[in-house]
Amino acid sequence: MCGIIGILSQKDDNNFYDLYEGLYHLQHRGQDSFGISYLDNMNHIQSIKYNEMLSNVNILEEPNFKLGIGHVRYPTSGDITINECQPFYLTNKYHNISIVHNGQIAITDKLLSFIQDKDIKIDNNITSDSIYLLYLLSYYLNQYEVLDKDILINIISEIQNLLEGSYNCICIINNNSLICFKDKNSIRPLIYGKKDDKHMISSESVSLTSLGYEIISDIYGKDLLYFDGIKLHKLKLLNEYINKPCLFEWVYLAREETILYDVNVYEARLKMGKYLANKIIKILGEDLKNISSIIPIPDTSKPVALSISETLNIPYYEAITKNRYINRTFIMNTQGKRKKNIKRKLNIIKHLVENKDIIIVDDSIVRGNTIKHIINLLKENNVGKIYVLSCSPPIINKNIYGIDIP
Repeated sequence: MCGIIGILSQKDDNNFYDLYEGLYHLQHRGQDSFGISYLDNMNHIQSIKYNEMLSNVNILEEPNFKLGIGHVRYPTSGDITINECQPFYLTNKYHNISIVHNGQIAITDKLLSFIQDKDIKIDNNITSDSIYLLYLLSYYLNQYEVLDKDILINIISEIQNLLEGSYNCICIINNNSLICFKDKNSIRPLIYGKKDDKHMISSESVSLTSLGYEIISDIYGKDLLYFDGIKLHKLKLLNEYINKPCLFEWVYLAREETILYDVNVYEARLKMGKYLANKIIKILGEDLKNISSIIPIPDTSKPVALSISETLNIPYYEAITKNRYINRTFIMNTQGKRKKNIKRKLNIIKHLVENKDIIIVDDSIVRGNTIKHIINLLKENNVGKIYVLSCSPPIINKNIYGIDIP
């Protein structure tokens, strides 16, 4: 799970601002590193990379450009060094490229055999799975001195047939063009919008709407967006597709303002609450009259808990408080950091829970770190009975598509 963004414009002013601000609105998707690549006025690809959180860095010199891409990283595989910080860049015979990738690519025997057969030399200093997409795309593009729409359709269709896993990719090519494509199942979100002569592609619609861009469309696995200079060609790829978006985007990952495949995240969470409330009525029956309050575990489950409260006519209280200066613990990169920051992050308003039977609502239970800590905190504050609800279905399999649930 990462956040990616791309911007194109006829003019070269204020594009850095839009790219940086759009990336800022995606920072919840990755806190370990960030980077920006852009095409300068000599058609050379330049990069800015930091192995730290976007909001902690003050970029003093803002470059002018017409075409740029950006990335915030949450690592699901590979090391956490500047080498893994995207965008990635590669020179080759005809076309130099820079890419940003969101997702997780499966390193299959089929992929490794292809790389060996074509004598593609992968940089072993970079441990991120995204590097395979970089080298594969560079290999295909550099079979042709001149690129056109038909060639690009064939190339991306070949890549989709070869690669397994999830991948959203935005790629700068140093012939003043940009391409954007996804895996066949459209697992991770990607949205295209426009403002005047500017085009923007982002992992979430909040990047677009916060900067005054009009949302044009979601991008699906069948789509290839090709910008030849500033001209957009929306092309259809050759393969069979089925839309299988990741449920966890609505449960936890995406911001509440975001609209994914025409479904607003906040509205989805309200509906989760209604379904959960109906389930609770069947399970608890008469015991419901003993429940004093519905309490969300902040912040993602708040709309779910509110919807449950309204449906069951039981008061909603935010009795579990959150330190706003702690980042999302789910996407911290070690178990030690997660546990340490959970202790800093959450606390209890005692008089709202003492000697009371309560329902607490979490967005999901993945590792169990947060829920275990909260149960202990509630017991220390002399709570009565605790009923735990989860907005997410049980997690029964590992996730190999861009979320760290191995």
